[in-house]
Amino acid sequence: MSDEANEMMEVLDEHMVVKDDEGRPVLQVALLATLYFENAYKREVREAVVSCCEDYFRRCGHRLRWALHPERRLMEPYGKGKGSYPRAWLLGFGEDESFSLIYHGAEYDRGASSFLVHALGNERRPFVELGFLRMAFPLLWFADSSESFPEVMIEACRRLKPVSGYGGVGVVESPDSSIKSLYGPVVYQWAQRFPGLEADYPTSHSIWLRKGRGGNGGIKGVNWLTVLGERWVEEMGGADKIEADLSSLDRSFAVVRFDRGVMIQAGPRPQLGDAERNIWPELYVKLSKYLKPIRITRHRPFQTGGAGPRFDLERSQAWLRRFDDR
Repeated sequence: MSDEANEMMEVLDEHMVVKDDEGRPVLQVALLATLYFENAYKREVREAVVSCCEDYFRRCGHRLRWALHPERRLMEPYGKGKGSYPRAWLLGFGEDESFSLIYHGAEYDRGASSFLVHALGNERRPFVELGFLRMAFPLLWFADSSESFPEVMIEACRRLKPVSGYGGVGVVESPDSSIKSLYGPVVYQWAQRFPGLEADYPTSHSIWLRKGRGGNGGIKGVNWLTVLGERWVEEMGGADKIEADLSSLDRSFAVVRFDRGVMIQAGPRPQLGDAERNIWPELYVKLSKYLKPIRITRHRPFQTGGAGPRFDLERSQAWLRRFDDR
């Protein structure tokens, strides 16, 4: 990453964090990846989720502090309880059991941390459901690393074979719903100013990715990294056409193929933009317009009600369209 990009990341790391009255971070900006996948009840899919978690533990386990207990659904110290070892319990779950995994590195069990793994998968149902996996890293985690954030993302894609996904600079919130609701207006304000910042609510998104395009499925949108599963690749005309089209749009796009999909990288580094200065992430705008045929247009409110401006129904749907008129 360039010196200029590193400087931007340092500024974000220092200033885009919110702490509660006791000085504990409850909002954090990070490199955030979210992948959506089908058949979360199947053993081979759960094996892939476990493998992705173990990869994260290998990289960042020494920075994790909390793990969600699979039955009690309470946070316990990482490394000291059942929740810390998903291979020992998740693969034993039956197809009629859902699962939830949360690992994070905040000092406070309900705090926000740029070290995060979060996965959710429902039991077998008579209709298609989407599970998700999220991973977060500090903004400068890969600055001096032998691997990169895109490489980590594509590695997870090869394991999970996701339907869709995205990765870039995003907001990590508290795992506690009441705390998350309290600081919702801050997320909304950040997202309004920085159009390249990912506002991410995957529990809700996973529902609307199935029906948010005239009753059909679609992708949420684009970011620095945008993942298209095979159904969306086919709808866009195939991987060869996508590569050719994006190359014509801008030579800065890169397309990486994996089994059952592609990952599109919009330039060498993330872009945030700044709506207050009318600066928009140019590559994101181009990619969003190109992928408009498969983007969802309908969604319920990202955030629940409360004091202050936040992502209500109108604002949530407007955020999904934020690049269209640029």
